[in-house]
Amino acid sequence: MKSRLVERGLPLRKICLSALILNLLSGGWETVRAEEIPESFVPVRPNAVGGAFTAIANDEDAIWTNPAGIARIRKARSRSTVNLIKIPAIVVGANTKSKEFIQGVGNNSENADQIAAQADELGDKPFWATTGAYPLMMFDIDKLPAVIGAYTTTTLKSVVNEDNPELANTNAVSDVGGIFGVAFTNRNNRFNVGVQARYLARYAYEDKVPLTTLADGRALQKQIKEKSNKSTALAVDMGMLWTFADFWFPTIGVAVLNAPSGCRANYLNPFSKSRINVCGTVFSGEFANEEAVSTVDPTDIRYGVSITPRFGNKLGARIAVDMHHNVVIAGDKVYGLDGLDLMKQLHAGIEFFTGNPLLPSPVTFAFGLNQGYYTVGASVRLGALSLDFASFGRDISSTSSPKEDRRLLGGLSLDF
Repeated sequence: MKSRLVERGLPLRKICLSALILNLLSGGWETVRAEEIPESFVPVRPNAVGGAFTAIANDEDAIWTNPAGIARIRKARSRSTVNLIKIPAIVVGANTKSKEFIQGVGNNSENADQIAAQADELGDKPFWATTGAYPLMMFDIDKLPAVIGAYTTTTLKSVVNEDNPELANTNAVSDVGGIFGVAFTNRNNRFNVGVQARYLARYAYEDKVPLTTLADGRALQKQIKEKSNKSTALAVDMGMLWTFADFWFPTIGVAVLNAPSGCRANYLNPFSKSRINVCGTVFSGEFANEEAVSTVDPTDIRYGVSITPRFGNKLGARIAVDMHHNVVIAGDKVYGLDGLDLMKQLHAGIEFFTGNPLLPSPVTFAFGLNQGYYTVGASVRLGALSLDFASFGRDISSTSSPKEDRRLLGGLSLDF
């Protein structure tokens, strides 16, 4: 698979390379920890509600959070052959320092010395940016709700290496794939079970780069080409939703993302600092860097509960609490990542919405708590146009002392 990042010359690559140089030439060479929990793509709306979406999962974002929610994208008694077509479903995001990085690059992208001269205006946070799209179609198979779609995501980040400040941890991961899922539901749509398969082709560069190489765009590009992992995998996700009585009562959600289809021995857990036999979605292919985190997506076991109180005919709320990355150890096999701080696992949020709780809401406003940091966001549906926005924090520390990376995410799609 060819990388759109390097070989197709996307503008985002140019921004990233210049931003890497700018970040790594920043004054003081301050040491930064930047260990983030490996996760599959997380859409905008779940991030707005603090990531607590396991027991909500009532729209197309269910394919990334709880496949049982495929059955709740539309009413249980709706038997249209095609229920939803969503295109192009674009998502873009960056951390709050990205604007300064891009402005710092400006017209100076050809001159590292001029870029370095602006370094004192930048903070010590790592550079992070993401872009993607996930068009899909929702339909019925013999009265069973199903979804089929494609997706592509690219995430880039850089941070000064903690042990050797003359090196930089440089990550560029690009996924391209397809997805097919089906759900089973009872007549009143209170109990749902879903399962889906995701094919992934991954192009990933994760390595330590000398600062001298980062100052030379051609040398950096050559190193990325030579030392990238090129791999594929088939991921399986499954989930369950159960609403007691009706939507006024609690909904319980359970999801297993990256169900264990294999295990990789000698995997270095960045949080427990130990070598483990981790299980999940294991990639196979050409590995220039066997130590890369992206060679396996660990199993993510999630539990959640939500309630939907109503404040009148036109206004309601969804209140949810989740626990993600619950680890299970069986013998020498580890399903998930142990050693995580409790706050990294905890997610909570409240979403205020208008209209029928069983249908997509015209307007929603959300607030939440994600890994110990606040989140806020909104979604607006104007006819076929859907707009989503979220601001959220991620804990990028591998120790018990948290370190926030504040990020912004936006989405746009046309729904038919």
